[in-house]
Amino acid sequence: SLPAEKADPVFSTLVASFAQIRNHRELFDAGRSGIKLLLSEVPRGQSTAKDNEPQERIVDLLAGAATSTDTEARDQVAQEMLRILEAQRIVSLDTLFQLTDQLDAVSRGEKPNNALMARLTGRISEIQLPRNALTTTERTSVAFGYWVDKHIEDQRRLNLRSAVEKAGTDPEKLKDLRGSLAPFLRDTLLAFNYAYYAPPGSQVLYTNPVFVRSHDFIGAQGSNHLWRSTEVLGSGWPSSAGGRLVGSLSTLPYALAEAEQNFLIPSQTQALIWTDLVPQMILSAKIPRWWNVTPSQVHWVGLHIRYGRELLAESTFDADLRAQLLESLSVLASPVRTQAIGRLLEQGNAKEAMDRVTPAELLLLARDRASKEPADEASPLGASIRQLAQESPKEINYDVISRAFGSPKPTLANSYEPELMNLRTFPTLMGYSSRIMAESWESNTLYWAALADELAIRPGELNVRIPEWTGKLVEHIFASHLEDWPAVLKSLRLVGEDVRAQSRASIATEQKAAL
Repeated sequence: SLPAEKADPVFSTLVASFAQIRNHRELFDAGRSGIKLLLSEVPRGQSTAKDNEPQERIVDLLAGAATSTDTEARDQVAQEMLRILEAQRIVSLDTLFQLTDQLDAVSRGEKPNNALMARLTGRISEIQLPRNALTTTERTSVAFGYWVDKHIEDQRRLNLRSAVEKAGTDPEKLKDLRGSLAPFLRDTLLAFNYAYYAPPGSQVLYTNPVFVRSHDFIGAQGSNHLWRSTEVLGSGWPSSAGGRLVGSLSTLPYALAEAEQNFLIPSQTQALIWTDLVPQMILSAKIPRWWNVTPSQVHWVGLHIRYGRELLAESTFDADLRAQLLESLSVLASPVRTQAIGRLLEQGNAKEAMDRVTPAELLLLARDRASKEPADEASPLGASIRQLAQESPKEINYDVISRAFGSPKPTLANSYEPELMNLRTFPTLMGYSSRIMAESWESNTLYWAALADELAIRPGELNVRIPEWTGKLVEHIFASHLEDWPAVLKSLRLVGEDVRAQSRASIATEQKAAL
């Protein structure tokens, strides 16, 4: 990302370049200049792309090349983004910029590069509108945007080679042809955003090859979607391939997650679909990036989760400790659940009590106890928590952990910055779910971090694993009603057990092969 001190100057320069645009050629030139400016100011990091390969450079940067040294994880993320760009039939920046350079060369009297123009023509021929099987009602629902349809049709009709031949040797006409490439540049830049925030599985992007091109910034005739939040429209028809997105890009990550949930297939028969919870869970797996997270931070979270479980087990023998834990637990858990956990602990049933406590609550229990526990009574886990924090106070503290392993809360906090707010799980509103209810669930990433610590998974690899695990989590939820949070917790732990089993099998296979 851009250094903080350069963000405002670079943004001002970018915006200023678009202020005096009068035609499509100037629009394309402003876009290209903006890309060059960004790439010149962003640290190269681990990117191996050359200066004349802007497509590869941007993909590398989106995959964490500026900050991460985990080459294996970065390559997996980059390959996934490239597959999405290919599925959307996107024309690469390299091709677009080479074509504009070629047009400039032709204006100076050089021969046109027909092979390069044929590459663009071949890509254009792959753009197909998935509408042949739609009924009149379906077509009305899906194809409501005049400008979107015109945008796609103009691209399909472009014959750059013929246009160059018609322009002849007129330099101005040849330069003006750059404007015909502006729609392709718009789609390529838009596709980078879609690929970066693509939900786990990304079936909505693989199924509909014009999903990116169909993004409608204007909206239906008679309505104004300019600068409004991103919405999913035209979905619900089998042939609509997920519909399209309308509005600005301000809430693109949530809209993509909302569109993707229609492609998720539950592993069991579900009585309901959590239309607010599922997009929020996907959001929590895609907005945070863990390229800068250290193994010590992951280990610190793992220590808290294990320490919380240890405290619950110990409280079955210690009434005073049990009372303290229940007091801390009551901050996040409902009174009914707190009382039920208290009865189980009093009966000595620690395992069932632990199954009713969420990872976010375990973190809170460990945090409260670690700060109050006398040094002479400290458990090894509590001592390790304090020792790590003392050795690296800037790297390991609760504010840093909140930003690294929290969840975005666009409704509660009006921000996509991840954070842990230590909220009690919000109830339904008149029997309906809500985004506030979904955002109050903060346990997923904490559980994944503890799992990664247990299995010695590299922090950078979380950028690949957490979206994958979250997709499985959503598909395994078997809830009977909207406030059936134990079903979410059960699914979370079920996925964790599957991951542990796969890890054990992999280790056994490696050991057998080594013999």
